[in-house]
Amino acid sequence: MSATVKRLSSNKLVLSVYLVVAIYVILRLIALYQNKEIPLPGDYFTFNDKQVRYVCEGSGTPYVILETGFGSDSEVTWSSITKQLPNRFTTCYYDRLGYGGSDNVPTTFTTEQKSQLQESLIQHIAGDHPVIIVAKSYGGIIARRTAARGKINLAAMIFLDSAHENQHTILSGRLEPISDTVKNFQYLNAALGFSDIMRIFKTYDSQTAERIDQYYSSFKWANVLSTYRNEKGFYTPLEQFNYDFGDLKLVVLSQDKEAYAGHPRFSAVVDDWAKMQESIAKLSDNSEHIVVKGSTHNMTADAPDVVVSKIVDTVAFVSQSE
Repeated sequence: MSATVKRLSSNKLVLSVYLVVAIYVILRLIALYQNKEIPLPGDYFTFNDKQVRYVCEGSGTPYVILETGFGSDSEVTWSSITKQLPNRFTTCYYDRLGYGGSDNVPTTFTTEQKSQLQESLIQHIAGDHPVIIVAKSYGGIIARRTAARGKINLAAMIFLDSAHENQHTILSGRLEPISDTVKNFQYLNAALGFSDIMRIFKTYDSQTAERIDQYYSSFKWANVLSTYRNEKGFYTPLEQFNYDFGDLKLVVLSQDKEAYAGHPRFSAVVDDWAKMQESIAKLSDNSEHIVVKGSTHNMTADAPDVVVSKIVDTVAFVSQSE
């Protein structure tokens, strides 16, 4: 009798496993069918045989080039900002490789190569015309490398709470970098499609929300995380780069310490973050450092009016200087 019970229990277990696998396969196939790429507007240019999407608004000079942060989407970050800017000058944003509508990114793609891509895009769009780079977070590190090479007609830079080349050393033990565990889970999730399956049962307010949710469960995002882990950046003292931007117009907009009151993880680093912002401002003899009241690190969302105002003011400064 006990043998029969054991056999039946074993059969039930096997059947249960088969049922779970069958349900997973069905849901996975449905998710794959529904997981269609959502198209994005814009134009494309080629960099190292890869297609890079960009969007430009307005006409005339100078050219304002908007550089996105590490984990941010360019449409979410910049589309509303560009709509608030005058059309009398040209404003452009783009997707770095591995983001948005651009091609996937090699996992060995470095910050230096990202800067070379930025430089190539600027040359493609602006030619020899004066350029203002507006860079958010990690974009500031990319922009500084582009500026240091001196191959574009750079008239000014605006940093929106820029990341710092040595931030992981300075903030060690308090605000740790993205881990290999996070990266590896992203690959596992992309391979097995757990998030894709969950999206079958979700409803979205907009195509943008659906596209973003789709992206952050993709192999493209996993590869972006790999570029970060493989490079092991943000540990180099700023002084080692020997940056000296002379009297280049530089605007450094920084987060407000008070905006993180009640958030222990972030409030623990705000003083050191402020010092890093000050060191970035010192790279030019013609810099302006402003703490944006009420703004967190996500300045384009928290203080878009300030961002727009500073871009317009800087465009006026550059236009008068031509």
